[in-house]
Amino acid sequence: MQPGIADDCCGEGGPVSGEYEDCRGSLAKLIEWYTTRKAQRNEATTRLQLIDRLFFECLGWSKDDVILEEPYGQEFADYTFSSPRRILIVEAKREGQYFELPVGKERIEYSIQSLMRDNASLKAALEQVTGYCQSRGVPFGVVCNGDQIVALIAARSDGLPPLDGKALVFPSLDFALSHFQELWNALSKPGIEKKYLYFTLIGDVRRELPQKLSSTISRYPGTKSRNIFQTNLQILSELVIEDIARSSDLETLFLKECYCLSGALSQHSLISKYILQTRYAALFDSSAPGPLTIPLTDKKGISPELIAESLSRRPILLIGDRGVGKTTFVNHLIRIDAPEVFQDAVTLYIDFGSQAALALNLREFVPQEIIRQLRDSYQVDVEERNFVRGVYNLEIERFNKGIYSDLKETTPALFREKEVNFIEQKISNITEHLKECLQHISKGRRKQIVVFLDNADQRSDKDQEEVFLMSQELAQHWPATIFVALRPETFHRSRQVGALSGYHPKAFTISPPRVDLVIEKRLQFALKLTSGEIPIQSTGQGIKIQLSSLDIIIRVMLDSLRRNSDLAESIDNISSGNVRLALDLIKGFFGSGHVDTEKIVKIYEDQGNYFIPLHEFLRAVIFGDAEYFDPDPSPIVNLFDVYYHDSKEHFLLPVLLGMLNATMASRINEGFLDTNIAYEQLQGLGFAPEQIDFAINRGCKKNIIETIARKLPDPIHGMPPALRVTSVGLYHLNRLCSNFVYIDAILIDVPIFESLCNLQLRDVQDIHSRLDRADSFRKYLDEKWEPLKNIWTGFNWSAASVDLAKHIEFVRTRV
Repeated sequence: MQPGIADDCCGEGGPVSGEYEDCRGSLAKLIEWYTTRKAQRNEATTRLQLIDRLFFECLGWSKDDVILEEPYGQEFADYTFSSPRRILIVEAKREGQYFELPVGKERIEYSIQSLMRDNASLKAALEQVTGYCQSRGVPFGVVCNGDQIVALIAARSDGLPPLDGKALVFPSLDFALSHFQELWNALSKPGIEKKYLYFTLIGDVRRELPQKLSSTISRYPGTKSRNIFQTNLQILSELVIEDIARSSDLETLFLKECYCLSGALSQHSLISKYILQTRYAALFDSSAPGPLTIPLTDKKGISPELIAESLSRRPILLIGDRGVGKTTFVNHLIRIDAPEVFQDAVTLYIDFGSQAALALNLREFVPQEIIRQLRDSYQVDVEERNFVRGVYNLEIERFNKGIYSDLKETTPALFREKEVNFIEQKISNITEHLKECLQHISKGRRKQIVVFLDNADQRSDKDQEEVFLMSQELAQHWPATIFVALRPETFHRSRQVGALSGYHPKAFTISPPRVDLVIEKRLQFALKLTSGEIPIQSTGQGIKIQLSSLDIIIRVMLDSLRRNSDLAESIDNISSGNVRLALDLIKGFFGSGHVDTEKIVKIYEDQGNYFIPLHEFLRAVIFGDAEYFDPDPSPIVNLFDVYYHDSKEHFLLPVLLGMLNATMASRINEGFLDTNIAYEQLQGLGFAPEQIDFAINRGCKKNIIETIARKLPDPIHGMPPALRVTSVGLYHLNRLCSNFVYIDAILIDVPIFESLCNLQLRDVQDIHSRLDRADSFRKYLDEKWEPLKNIWTGFNWSAASVDLAKHIEFVRTRV
C-alpha cells in the first residue's frame, strides 16, 4: 500500500473525512434496504437500484463522472468513470448471478487465477471487463452484481497479463461495510484518483525494463575529446560571437548592426504563420480575467502605448519567451531607439540574473545595487554629508527652528549632536532615503528616473513574486518609471494566484525575431572582428592565425545557410524562436569534437568553398560535448524511449505529436488540442493514463509540446487544459525520426523488448556497421508497430520507416 494514502482518502480530519462518513452511512442504509428487498432483478434493474446507489451514494462518484454504455467497436461498457480521464470500467451483472467467492474473516486480496478456477461466470465477467479496459487504456476494472464486488488492475503497464495478477474481493455488502475503509480507498473517487488499488495489488515497483545498449557501455555517455584546433575554435567562437561583440566598447555598434525587430516569420519554420501570430494570445486562459497585452513594436517601431504607459504609476511589464531578446530590447531602447530620452535620465538597470546570483534577500540587494550605480555612474554618494543635507534641507531648516533651537547658542555641541541624530534617523530607512534621494536628483538635475528590473524570470517563483511587488511599490511611491521583464508563463501564473492577481498592470509582448536574420547579422558582425575590420585589442600573432581559421568557418557557415535550406530549417525549428539557443547551436558546431573543422578549413583554403551537410551539423547538435547520445543535456529528444514495460510505448510520443500536428493543421483553437480528447484518443489505442502522463511531462520538459499559459503538467492536481505541438516537436516528427543520424544516435538509449528480428545492438564505430545497426533497429520498430499499423493515429511509422530505409541506403551510396 502506498504510504499515507488511506489517511489521505479517509483519515480523521482529512480532506474528505466528512464525505467518507456520509458515504459509510449511505452504505448501511443501502444494506438495510437490500436485506428486505432481495429479488431476481435483471441487469438493468440491478444497475439502477443497487450499483448506481453503491457508486453514486456510497463511493463519492458523481453522475457527471460516468458514461453509460460507452461504445467501442461493437462492444459497450456498462459504466466508464472518468476523473477527468477514463480511469475505471464497471461491468454489471444481474442480481442472482452469484459468483462463488472465497470468504475470509479479514482477507480481501486473492489471486485472480484462483478466483476463476471452477467459476465460469466470474471468469467470463473478468475477461470481459479486462478486454474493455485494455482496448480503452483504462487501468482499473470492476465486476459487480449489486452485492458482490471484484476489483482488479485490468490494463497493466508493467508487462504482466492482468489475469495473472491479484484482485480485491468484497463477497457481500455486509462484508463491504465491515471493511469500508478498504472499499473506500480502493473504489471511491478519491481512492481511484490516488491509485490505491494499484499500489495495493502491485506496489511501487515497476517491472524492470529491458536493457538499453547504453547500459553496456562502461564509459557512457563519455566526453568527446577535442584536438587543439577544435579547442581553440571553441574558445574563440565564444569570445568573438558573444563576449567581445557584447563588450561595453562595442555594444552600441553591435546593437545598430545586429538588432532585429521581432515578430517576423521565418520561411524555414514548420509552424504556420497563423499559429505564430496567435502565439501569445493563446498562452493565456481566455476564461480568466487579465490585463490587456499589447505588442511592444509595430511597423513604425516602439508602440505608442508604451510611451503613454510610462506616465502611469504602475510598473510596465515586458513579456517575452526565454531567449527572444528582452535584455537586448532594453539595451536597444536605451542606446538606439531613444538615446535622447535616456541621456536626460538617470537609468538604473538591475540584473536579477548574473548580478544577483548570490543574493538571498532581494529587498536588500536592490537598494544596495541602486546605491552602487548612483555612485559609479552618476557620481552621487547617497551617504555623503553635503548631498544628504541637500536632500533634507527643508526638514533640517524646520529642525533648526524646533524645540532644540535654543541649544545653538547655549550648547552648540549638543545641538549639532541632536541635528546629526535627526539626519541619521532620516537615512536609517534605506528605502525611504533612496526615494528622497531620487526625488532630489530628479528635481535638481531635471532628469527623469528609469529603473529596469531584468532577468527576474531566471529566479524562483517566490523571487519573481517579490520582484513584482517591489516594482509595484517603486512605481507607486518613487519618482520613477519601472520596467519589469517576465516570461509569459510567469505572468499568467501570477495573474491567477500570485502577486499580479491584486493589480491591473499593462503588459507589452516581445515576440521572437526571425532566427535566420539574427544569425546572419551576428555572423556578419563576427566576420568584421575576425577580419580586422573592427580591431580586437591585444591581438598577438598566434591569435591572428586562429582568428583566420574562425573567419573561414564563419564564412562557410554563412554560405551553407544560404545554399542549404535543410540546415537553416534545422536551426530555426530546433531553436523554436530562442535566439540564445540558436546561437549556442552555431557556437557548438564551431567547437564540436564531432566535427572535423580542421578538414573544413583545409578544403576551403584549397578549393575556395565548403558545403556543410545537414548530417555534420546534426551530429554536433545531438551529441553536444558527450561521446554518446545523452538525453538529458541534448536539445534533441529520444522519441522512442519507454517508461513502462510496454513495447507499443515506443510510439506513444510520436503518436501524441501526430495528433497535435493534425489539430494544428486545422487551425482550430490556435492549434491547441483539448487534453481530455488527447487522453481519450490515446487510451483508445490501449495506452494507460500513467503512460500518457509521462509522455506529456517529457514532451513539455523538452519543449516539443507546449500548454496554454505554459502550465506544467501535474497529474495529481490537474493536467493543463490543452496541448500544442511546437516547431521542435514537428521537426522531430517530420524530419528526425526518418533520419539516419538521429536514429544512429538515439538507438543506444532505447530499451529493446523481445523481438522476432535478429536484433543485436552493439557499440560500433565504423560507418558500415552503424548503418547495418540502424537498419536492424528500423526493422525492430516495424515489428512493434504492427498492433497500431492499421489504426489512424496521426503518425505513420510505416511511412517514416520507408523514408528511413531510403536515407540509410543513400548514406551507403555516399560512403
